[in-house]
Amino acid sequence: MLIQPSKPRTENLPYTTQRLWNDSGTFTPSLGCTNCPDKAICGGLAVASDLYDCLHFCCGSPSGCDAVCRNKPEEFAQRVREVGGFSLENVPRAELLAFPELPTLVPVVFHGNKRTLTFAGPDVICLPMSKVVEARAAVVRFKSPQHLRDTFGLGPNARVILTGTSTDSSLERWWSFGNNRADAIQALKMLGITLVTTPNYSLFTDQPRWDDLHSMKRIALVHQEFLSAGMPAALHVNARTERDWDRWGEFIASRPEITHVAFEFATGAGWAGRIQWHAEQLTKLRMAVGRPLNLVVRGGITIMPRLFAVFEKVTCLETSIFLKTMRRKAAVLRADGAVRWKHAPTAQDETLDALLNHNWTVVLESYRRVGLALSSRRKAA
Repeated sequence: MLIQPSKPRTENLPYTTQRLWNDSGTFTPSLGCTNCPDKAICGGLAVASDLYDCLHFCCGSPSGCDAVCRNKPEEFAQRVREVGGFSLENVPRAELLAFPELPTLVPVVFHGNKRTLTFAGPDVICLPMSKVVEARAAVVRFKSPQHLRDTFGLGPNARVILTGTSTDSSLERWWSFGNNRADAIQALKMLGITLVTTPNYSLFTDQPRWDDLHSMKRIALVHQEFLSAGMPAALHVNARTERDWDRWGEFIASRPEITHVAFEFATGAGWAGRIQWHAEQLTKLRMAVGRPLNLVVRGGITIMPRLFAVFEKVTCLETSIFLKTMRRKAAVLRADGAVRWKHAPTAQDETLDALLNHNWTVVLESYRRVGLALSSRRKAA
């Protein structure tokens, strides 16, 4: 039986998010975690807030709760069974696939509105998976590769990849497809999709830890489904604690078929005071894996130099090129290589093709300058 949870409820909590950030090097482990039967997998919590264990976050209303929680025994058992337990060791293996070469910068295109020409500049273009797969059924929205390209205004030679980062409701729908996910993956291959980043099932700082463990296992399972179907995929490494990061490192190190990982700094992980922690954990993960590893990342421009220094290849899925264009903003390259945005109003019936191409060119040059600086630094070292 497949349970379809929605985003867990987080209102009316007495603690700020920052006080729930796990940091085992700073805070004392929660006393109640000591004898938890899942301590070996979870690792326990070490946060600023004075909580006894993760059941502190139990809402006490099982009938209206979507979280994976031991205080709902019957449903908890079903949720554990549907993922085969919380351990990552029993995730099926897959063959090593040939992955497409990715550039450093890949723009994300959300739709084809207000444009009449093809976006021909980039070699690779990323689309949201939620825009390609029908929300209510495990089928794609497009009849052919050309139909897809015409809808999003893509050139004939650009390779297309998909990002699985999305809203929780969209991610849960993909999981609810169950066995039909395999058919959907084959349909994506027929559309000419060359790579996906797997859905980033959420981990929340204010939920019982079993909800996190369930999300991590689903990420691993879905990633394996893509690889087993012959679709190159980057494993999205969502993590809340140091132990979560350690588990991902152990999992990836034991599976040479995992050559690409994905991460997203655009939301919680990108907050000031936390972004550096996640960058450090990504660096430790790369070192723990002990072999070449490629990173596909959204957001986090401020810590890009650090990531470029440790991963064999970093590919940035860039959303501002498209979103700023839709808001009638033009990119301006500053002397230091950074980009600022200025107002660029258009006439009522004017298309945004020229502005999109301009913004792509300017942002690409900004990334090239960063890349040249990093290359020079590596040679000097």
